[in-house]
Amino acid sequence: MKDCGQSSAYELLNIFKERDYRYLVHMTKGSLYYNLQKLAEEGLVQLVEVVSVNNYPEQYIYEITPQGNEHFTALMAKYSLQTDDITLAFYMTTLFAHQYDPGQFKSAVAVQMEQTRRKIAEIDHVLDAKQDRIYDTAKSMMNNVRAHHELNLKWFQVLLEQ
Repeated sequence: MKDCGQSSAYELLNIFKERDYRYLVHMTKGSLYYNLQKLAEEGLVQLVEVVSVNNYPEQYIYEITPQGNEHFTALMAKYSLQTDDITLAFYMTTLFAHQYDPGQFKSAVAVQMEQTRRKIAEIDHVLDAKQDRIYDTAKSMMNNVRAHHELNLKWFQVLLEQ
């Protein structure tokens, strides 16, 4: 809504899809609808109108309130200074690889490598095909995710050779 003004959850989902933010943020359709309702209850967004066209489900159009803008600024200040550890489910299995059949573990590593190569290819495609629709900061983040995947590929190769 900060980018596009008044929007429905459906429109926001389409923006996430169009910009391929799935590489950057985990979000589900249900969580977006739920969180918009919660934001409305807290006065951070407000319902502007309910639209129903041609027997399609109603769309609830929201906009950010002044209180919501203040909250956004506070969250940006807080989270822009926060660092998080990067964890993958695969890290846990690697900790116990010595307890697992070596052949099966190497097969799992090979699957990880293939999936990682596919993710890199998808990111490359998005960066090439959607240059004009993705903000520079999002491009930078996608390049960072890509670099992380490339580093994982090198690590997976080391695991295969051990």
